[in-house]
Amino acid sequence: MGALLAVAVVALKRGRQHPDEVFQFLEPAHGLAFGYWLPAWEWVVGLRNWAVPGVLGGVLALCGRMGLEHPWAMASVVWACCAAAQAWGTVALFRLVEERDGREAALLASAVHVTWGGWLLYAARPLADSLSVAPLLGALLWAWRARVRDGLREGFWSGVLLGLAFVVRYPSAVFGVPIAVSLLAARRWRSLAGGALGVGGVLLALGLLDGLTWGAPWHTLWKYFEFNILSGGSEKFGTQPAWWYLPKLVGMVPLLLVWHFGRGLARRDLLGGSFVFYLGVMSLLAHKELRFLVPLLPLFVALAAGPAWATVSRWVRSPRAMGGLVGAYALSSLAAATVQMPGGLATEQLDALVFAGRDESLTGLIVAGQQEWNISGRFYLHRDVPLLVRPDHQVGELEGPLTEARFSHVLVSGGALGERQVEAAGFCVQRRWGRVVLWKRCPSASGSGELLTSPSGP
Repeated sequence: MGALLAVAVVALKRGRQHPDEVFQFLEPAHGLAFGYWLPAWEWVVGLRNWAVPGVLGGVLALCGRMGLEHPWAMASVVWACCAAAQAWGTVALFRLVEERDGREAALLASAVHVTWGGWLLYAARPLADSLSVAPLLGALLWAWRARVRDGLREGFWSGVLLGLAFVVRYPSAVFGVPIAVSLLAARRWRSLAGGALGVGGVLLALGLLDGLTWGAPWHTLWKYFEFNILSGGSEKFGTQPAWWYLPKLVGMVPLLLVWHFGRGLARRDLLGGSFVFYLGVMSLLAHKELRFLVPLLPLFVALAAGPAWATVSRWVRSPRAMGGLVGAYALSSLAAATVQMPGGLATEQLDALVFAGRDESLTGLIVAGQQEWNISGRFYLHRDVPLLVRPDHQVGELEGPLTEARFSHVLVSGGALGERQVEAAGFCVQRRWGRVVLWKRCPSASGSGELLTSPSGP
């Protein structure tokens, strides 16, 4: 059910939650599958590894062989794959809470996790912040078992899954500290040895992958560390004070469980330590984004589940009380999703790009009024044609290209170019999506006479 809900939410809220949703994995995967793509700056300097794009590239290549090449159809397949991974993560969450607080608490935690609006916004999207959650929950589950049983096997699988979470998203390494401290404090030497073997194996595989794809072992790991830590390069994308995450987190988590979360946190175990340590490290880093808190959402639920079930179990036989509780939960879930919804999903721009790409007469596209990183690259256009993108302050550079015959279409966002200016260059309005307008070169007198709508406005 959770996987279906996740896909349904991302389908209803088509677009992208963040530009990285396209440029982290989708765009390079498209390049692997179809041979052309638009590299973001991270892929130019080598901050990303090819593990996830390699998997998704195989999925997209399979879609191509099956003739399933409509961009929204391919996106739907990717969403389904991401939701399937999160379904496995939900199973890991269930087992983790079951071993910590019992089966009833585990059922409650799973139900909240898969229906919480704040989580569903991200669950099926190909973002590293959400995709890393499934292996991370698996790592915490096996670490919990490793602390209880002190087994080489338990430690090994915790290490492997933590390593996979790290490969998907390098900041996941932060969770390795509370896991290691927990095992050290309990003197679980066999588990620690197994964990070291598991992590080491994944790191060796990452080194081999980077060596094959970037020319040097662990190239992306070093570049990521150099850019974000040594040079503070991420700060150019914005900085926030240390307390910035606290009010944001309040808007993301189930507020009905805050008191229960506090009781669960007071146990001072592996889950509580992981939550506090990760939040603390992220708060110390100057560059902050809401999506960086996504890994904490299932941990919040897991910590609150045991005390919450103790409360809910007293009301379960009262239909009126349970009805009121479910209603309040549903409203709070919707509110959390609303708070996290970005100002714009760029749905109109993406729809326009898909529409342009499906036009067989497209020979080249000019995009005016958008940053290059803020459109879909080649994934949603899905055409290997000249693509020229200029933001608002650079549209003056388009005067010459507008007259070039190789550009058959112009996509204008928010009035970046005056309609009379585009019309004077020989274009007619093909279709509108709100303030997004797709123009196509007007047919000549000897042309097909295809009906195009007339321009309007300045």
